[in-house]
Amino acid sequence: MIISRELAQKIVDHLMVIVQRNVNIMDCSGIIIASGQSGRIDTFHQGGMLAAAEHHVVEIFPEEEHLYPGAVSGVMWPIDLKNKTVGVVGVTGEPNEVRNTAKLVKTVTELILEREMFLADYGSENRMKEQLVNLLFEDNQNTVLDDIHTLAGMLHYTLNIPRLVLVAKLESQIDANYAYDGLQNLFSDRMRESVSNLLKESDHVTSDDMSLFYKKNLVILKALPKKTDAKLIRVFVAGIASILRSVEPRLEIRIGVGSRALTESQLRHSYHEAVFALDYADPSMVRSISEFEILLNYLFIKRDVQYNSCLALMELGQILDKIQVKYDMQKTLRTLLDNNLSISDTANALFIHRNTLKFRLAKLKEVVGLEPCRFFQHAMLCKYLIFVNEGKACRY
Repeated sequence: MIISRELAQKIVDHLMVIVQRNVNIMDCSGIIIASGQSGRIDTFHQGGMLAAAEHHVVEIFPEEEHLYPGAVSGVMWPIDLKNKTVGVVGVTGEPNEVRNTAKLVKTVTELILEREMFLADYGSENRMKEQLVNLLFEDNQNTVLDDIHTLAGMLHYTLNIPRLVLVAKLESQIDANYAYDGLQNLFSDRMRESVSNLLKESDHVTSDDMSLFYKKNLVILKALPKKTDAKLIRVFVAGIASILRSVEPRLEIRIGVGSRALTESQLRHSYHEAVFALDYADPSMVRSISEFEILLNYLFIKRDVQYNSCLALMELGQILDKIQVKYDMQKTLRTLLDNNLSISDTANALFIHRNTLKFRLAKLKEVVGLEPCRFFQHAMLCKYLIFVNEGKACRY
């Protein structure tokens, strides 16, 4: 990292208020690029050059000033980032008086530069992520396929593997407290930085996943094994929730979870499902589109649902297919609904015994989780499943 003169001067100005001493920042060739004494900027400082070249602290006492052209008494420390010297910071004064101050100045300078480097890297990467996610969530991806593949390659993001989208809304009372102090953005940036670092270090987020802050919310595109059960998803979501709660005790966290998207073209559906589920989440809650209440409301609001435009409904239909042939479940449900959920009338219409019908309905509950004779919402979902499995739109 090359320290810009503008950033170096900001650091100097900030530190001088704290330490009440003159501070200089030099590049590795000993040229002063920032100073509390403007007349010394762009002059040569031999002590700074030696500190950079020899990678250790240089102390200049008053009686030694003549040995170091361009220098006055003080302490110079090399600035190290990622085990590489990128410059030198010095504090003017008798070494015995400013030794500890100079070490503090070095530490603070390195912390500021590390943060700037992180924000630069994070900002560049995040902008590419935002571009890619914008394209993935577009209604018509065919027109931007080349851009999607280019950005995916730059980010080492693998396309066409199963994923689901998680959306988390993070709010804190601290935001309100800072709103009038002009510090809200600073707190928000620090919170996002902490979240990003924790996710990178977490076992719950792998190199195949993508996480970013998108439209003010945290969005994670989670890669899934081909065979994924609900338990694996619950473990992942619980892990993310635990990470977010560790960031700030007063942080209110709401999480919405979409369905499995088997291809990149389905990711926009999973995202919209997750955002919809998020609206049902109270603080510290996780809600999923797979919850029957939320799914049914989603279908009602959409008003015109095709089988492949609601991943949650499609997944429910695929689970239903597992018992379709053996129990003729499609015909059973259609007949049950046509007979106003009457067990006796449905059994007569199907020419089967009541106990046979009850056994089929028990299997429906066991495998799919639906109990249409007990819950109105489940009966409505059964009606949706019948319509969409026949390739029709279900309107209400």
